[in-house]
Amino acid sequence: MIKADKILIIILSLLLFFLPLAFTAPAVSSAPPNRAAVQELNAAVHLIPLHGNVDPGMATFLTRALNDAREGGAELVIVEIDTFGGLVDSGIKIRDLLVNYELPVVAFINHRAWSAGALIALGADEIYMIEGSSIGAAETRPLEEKLISALRSEFAATAERRGRDPDIARAMVDADIEIEGVSERGKLLSLSAGEADDLGFIEGRVTGLTELIEQIGYTRADIFQVERTSLERVAGVITNPYVSIILLSIGIIGLVGEAMVPGFGVSGTAGVLGLGLFFTGYLVEGYAGLGMVVLFLAGLVLIAIELFIIPGFGITGIGGIAAIVASLFFIFPDSQTAFRIIAAVLAISVAGTVILIKIFGTSKFWSKISLKQSETVEEGYVSSRSERDLTGLEGRAITPLRPAGTAEIEGERIDVVSEGGFVDRNAPLKVIRVEGSRVIVKEIDSENP
Repeated sequence: MIKADKILIIILSLLLFFLPLAFTAPAVSSAPPNRAAVQELNAAVHLIPLHGNVDPGMATFLTRALNDAREGGAELVIVEIDTFGGLVDSGIKIRDLLVNYELPVVAFINHRAWSAGALIALGADEIYMIEGSSIGAAETRPLEEKLISALRSEFAATAERRGRDPDIARAMVDADIEIEGVSERGKLLSLSAGEADDLGFIEGRVTGLTELIEQIGYTRADIFQVERTSLERVAGVITNPYVSIILLSIGIIGLVGEAMVPGFGVSGTAGVLGLGLFFTGYLVEGYAGLGMVVLFLAGLVLIAIELFIIPGFGITGIGGIAAIVASLFFIFPDSQTAFRIIAAVLAISVAGTVILIKIFGTSKFWSKISLKQSETVEEGYVSSRSERDLTGLEGRAITPLRPAGTAEIEGERIDVVSEGGFVDRNAPLKVIRVEGSRVIVKEIDSENP
């Protein structure tokens, strides 16, 4: 039989798994750069690659990389951009990091800087594009005027701050903006490296990193390329929606299976590891804080209390389920992704739990809260007798009938109604008919039965 201490072991395991993560978040220092270290270096340049989707993980990586550059005595930071775009809020966060950074930042567009990637490029002090690259196409999803207006203003304000044409920046977001000879009405603006250079929107075109360093004015430079750590790479894989679905499903099936399948072993361990990896990835990538983990664990505790301490299923269990769903819903970047992943996890978890029970059976605990056998005629189960079968039977009144009361008919207490009005206690009765659930009786005349 599963006991409450098994659930306690699972919860404690999760707590021990997540506790070290509270101390793994990179600290951002506001200390000024070490000028003595700068003088010892040969034009120290830190190259930070921003490739792939713009998401909280990219923002977290950039925060650490900029902090390393500051502490390492860098003179210049180059962010190499190659992205189709991504989340607007993450793009704005990265833009703010670059705009407020105390060291000079150069955006090096290698291939493309679309959508949120274009906003990141605008946040740099200077922009250089490799031949054949492009910038722009910042279409909002969904296409709502409120979102378009906000992002249009963000692009224009960032361009103005860096001395660039704000109208060109606006046209990258709003298809209704027309610039003669540059942008047609009804089309979002995208610029090739040559077009952006001709319009003076960027500082120049280059063929590669070496030429970029020369155009900036450094004849000799030590380039330090910042790489993602192993933990950040693993976290990037975990936050892939398909991997997240797998890990969450394993976690839920494992914990549910632990309560149903006898013994504590593979099922519970797999559940703890699945959930542990899931939350670790989203914590490292910056999608969620420890508050979401605490909310999830609180949900598990509430469900455990409902199952093992408080009888029945009420507000505690409902609160536990709500806490778990809320922690998972808000950990994802948008509601559409959250609904899609949670629905898939729910379907897989239900199917997996059924398969687990079919293969391994159930624990004594599950047997206690579920019906073990069918109540069939073959098993000796007989349904209650139809009240219409009482018609014609005789008995006596146990209580006075006014006109309703209780009678004893063939040894059974039956609620009855008198047809003839008041009937004394112990008077002989006969069932004359049954109407639905009403058993109608009549007093038997002892002198003329």
